[in-house]
Amino acid sequence: MGKIVWLASYPKSGNTWVRMLLNNYFSSDSHKRDLNSLDLSTYGGSSKSSYRAVTERDIDACTDAEIMALTPKAHAFIASKSASITFTKTHNLLSDYQGYPLITPKVTEGAIYIVRNPLDTAVSVADHFGLSMDKAVDFVNSPNGSTAPNETVVRQIFSSWANNVQSWSSANAAFPIWTVRYEDLHEAPAQSLTNILRFLGATLDKKNVIQAVRQSSFKALKSMEKRDGFTEKSQHSTSFFRSGKTGQWRQKLTTEQVDKIVRFNHVQMKRFGYLPK
Repeated sequence: MGKIVWLASYPKSGNTWVRMLLNNYFSSDSHKRDLNSLDLSTYGGSSKSSYRAVTERDIDACTDAEIMALTPKAHAFIASKSASITFTKTHNLLSDYQGYPLITPKVTEGAIYIVRNPLDTAVSVADHFGLSMDKAVDFVNSPNGSTAPNETVVRQIFSSWANNVQSWSSANAAFPIWTVRYEDLHEAPAQSLTNILRFLGATLDKKNVIQAVRQSSFKALKSMEKRDGFTEKSQHSTSFFRSGKTGQWRQKLTTEQVDKIVRFNHVQMKRFGYLPK
């Protein structure tokens, strides 16, 4: 049985972009991979399909406690899908819930954690979840942040932006974690992908890196979504790939909203160079 490499992030922080970069890099052909092929190359750690595979119970009728009791088995099932590693997306905290780890260390090889300026994250959260900007600011700051279970996924527990970042970037994790800033991905995608591949111990092919970056550019992803649709697009927004820019908070957030996010997330924002000047 293989193991999981988690692709972890707070919601709307660039997780899908990293998934597509890896999808294109490890693809066996030179053609652009369809957005909806992501489910074939990466798994969702909270996907109900993995839970249904390890029990005969009705997952839709299970409580959160019952779901968490099945989580180690569900993660082991995901790990078994490959003899080496399986890339698996999550927004969960690196913590416990209902007495069980949200991320199962026993079947984990490592993780790539994507962190994004919470000021820009709030702007994307507002669009994705159909919230006012004030509500999006509260969302990012809430220590009780989670998404309710639906027809495809179990509950995800991601807490506040600061708590999520702290949990994944602390020095005492049970497995190796590589942290990449969304802004660095934006400014130097080839170097960022190269660093990720080195962390994974993968064979480095510079030509393949350049090709993967080109195939995964925001323009390319937006074009693919327009052509083929994307199953992860929210019903509240017109598109999943909205702008792909950094620093939009300067035009979208009021001074009061910026101050509120900084006040709640100051320590982690300072760590990653996100405090506004």
